[in-house]
Amino acid sequence: MSKPEKVFKSTTDQLQLLQRRGLVIDDPMFAEEALIRTSYYEIINGYKDLFIDANAEEESFQAGTTFSEIYYLYEMDNTLRFAMLSATLSAENLLRSVIAYVLAEEHGHSVKDYQNNRNFRQGKKITHGRSKGKYERELLLQIFSEVYHSTHQPMTYYRETYRDMPPWILVKGLSFGNLQYLFKLMLPESKMKVIARATGMSSELIDDRFKQSFSEMFDILVAFRNWAARGGRVYNHRVRKRLSHSPAHARFSVTHSAYQKHGRGRDDILSFIVALSYLRDREIADRFIRLVTSEIYDYVISFPRHEDMLLSQMNIPITLYQGWLHHSK
Repeated sequence: MSKPEKVFKSTTDQLQLLQRRGLVIDDPMFAEEALIRTSYYEIINGYKDLFIDANAEEESFQAGTTFSEIYYLYEMDNTLRFAMLSATLSAENLLRSVIAYVLAEEHGHSVKDYQNNRNFRQGKKITHGRSKGKYERELLLQIFSEVYHSTHQPMTYYRETYRDMPPWILVKGLSFGNLQYLFKLMLPESKMKVIARATGMSSELIDDRFKQSFSEMFDILVAFRNWAARGGRVYNHRVRKRLSHSPAHARFSVTHSAYQKHGRGRDDILSFIVALSYLRDREIADRFIRLVTSEIYDYVISFPRHEDMLLSQMNIPITLYQGWLHHSK
């Protein structure tokens, strides 16, 4: 059976519909202005799920739910999204710098040297898309060529002035995903140097498990960055990548049991925080934690009955949140 056609509703009609569904419009002027500025879809359709009465035959809100409860959850998530993008930009800049350094140190600063086939693993044969039939290394070198011939600065300046492009300029033209692709195809000894330099760990302490964790860290950061950049809801989002349980989780009181049973730190916002904590610049993770703590606190102060629900949705244990709150004071 097809759903009824969606028809245009004025802001007044939208507010009346919400009231018929049991939502308390606690400040009508504020609610109207919010819907004009942001849209019904972004606020209500994006954040109503937690407030819907699961036992009602037709969609209706839990008794006492106010427009402000939904709107400020939207606002909190919006702030988290921008903070997530800022954190991934900082992480990306660090990883760009490290990868470019290792490429230049290992293989030289000239295109003809560091872009040699021998400097990268062949990778797998691509089985779909426009690059079907090519090996991953061929695609990587094609991406390098596209960056080299880019019309954007500073690539154009280096190409036209020096007829060359050192790795620290080339990486500026790579997306975060392509930077990850480059790391994936680096030779084992080069990867080891990247991991050591990016994390601040001694090479002697880096085992196969840590190498896997670092690769998964890259997966998590890229996945959350892409989701946030598309405007997706982030506070309770689960990405399709997985961060395996590791000693890094212990810093956030995530036991293997909690990881297995609740998925804590696996694919949620906590996994994003754990991933950030791998990087040698600890302030990137700490800054994001302070922002998350502040946003949860502000929401819970205004709507204390939703503390358990909010933390559960974010998959953050209350003891961890309380610890963050204590350290922030």
